[in-house]
Amino acid sequence: MIHSIRICILLLVAAGGLLSTACQDDDSHSKTAADEQIEKLTGRWKATTVTLDGAVQEAYAETVFTVSPLTAGTNMSYTIEENPSDSPWRAASGGRLFFDTQDPTEYLTREDDVRISYDVTETTLIFEFTYAEPSSTGRTDGVVGDWKFVLTKE
Repeated sequence: MIHSIRICILLLVAAGGLLSTACQDDDSHSKTAADEQIEKLTGRWKATTVTLDGAVQEAYAETVFTVSPLTAGTNMSYTIEENPSDSPWRAASGGRLFFDTQDPTEYLTREDDVRISYDVTETTLIFEFTYAEPSSTGRTDGVVGDWKFVLTKE
């Protein structure tokens, strides 16, 4: 009889453990690649080095990007502080970034369809892209070329 009670208790404990494990929220399975990247990208990023065709662009010494998630979960807004007038960022003060559907961990697309390669860690963000289409307003004349932005999280 005692043996039967011990077996019943053991079975109840095992069943409870299985139910507990099955009912736990497991964020690692529910987060998409885009969700994980948004967490890394969100924040204020100060330009530390900006180059155009390999030449350092000193005008970006005070430039700060702020990246914020949007409710859709597949894109972000960005603002730019101290954006020089000769800039490859068409919107003078900010815009939107969308994750590449094929490779959201390596590419973003800007609101004007410029494809941006990016690498992000907890402390560093690197944007690389080719800007090939100057604005008809003249805002981006002279900024056509290969751009690299190295930013540090503030």
